[in-house]
Amino acid sequence: MSGIESCGPVTALTLGLPSTTAVMHPRGRLAKERFYTNTKVGKRLRQHFIEDIDSITMLAVIREQETGIPAGPFTNEINVIGLEQSTEHPPLEVMEHIACTRDELTHHRSRILFVCVNGSMTRFAVFRNANVAEGLMEGSVHMGEPVECESALIRLSGTNLDTVWESLCAETILSSSDPTRVDRRIVSRTRIMRLIKEIDQLERRHARTVQIGQRNRLWDDLQAKRHELEQEQQQGETL
Repeated sequence: MSGIESCGPVTALTLGLPSTTAVMHPRGRLAKERFYTNTKVGKRLRQHFIEDIDSITMLAVIREQETGIPAGPFTNEINVIGLEQSTEHPPLEVMEHIACTRDELTHHRSRILFVCVNGSMTRFAVFRNANVAEGLMEGSVHMGEPVECESALIRLSGTNLDTVWESLCAETILSSSDPTRVDRRIVSRTRIMRLIKEIDQLERRHARTVQIGQRNRLWDDLQAKRHELEQEQQQGETL
């Protein structure tokens, strides 16, 4: 039966995308094997494709001809790819491989928004390349929070596909559609989360410690971390 592609209960239309972006069945069905056959893929990654993923489906293609949104200097199109999971394990290695392979094939002009479907729940995910100038030292996959499939929505916000992509990444990673300096904000958020964890650990150690000299050293360390956190939060507010 013909119709638009789906990944579990998720389609381009349930995601709120224009019908013109939806890929028709069966054109969007992507065999898992195509991503690891005849390529330099290690045994571990191959197993992730085989064991962690039930299906890979191109749900939508976002380009100027489908949306009226012009290409940007760095982005010609955004593909929305559904990954139906076999396990609870987020398929991070699978997404990184697909994203990097697609990036190379399109000369860094195509982006992928992953829709990871696990039963009735969905999580968006994106791959960000390293951006040393902004402090992002290596590329990695970033996942959003899980939501019910029926609540998962994609908002196309921006004057061109560059800003649309940055907005989608900001929404997925930072829960904000603001497309400005996404990588720097990712770095700041990571530092804040690390500092909060370190402060919690220091507070616990300080509360348990009896020896006065050691308590004083821990208190000094704690105050320094609190000051560092306050500065990072203030800098983050100005981005």
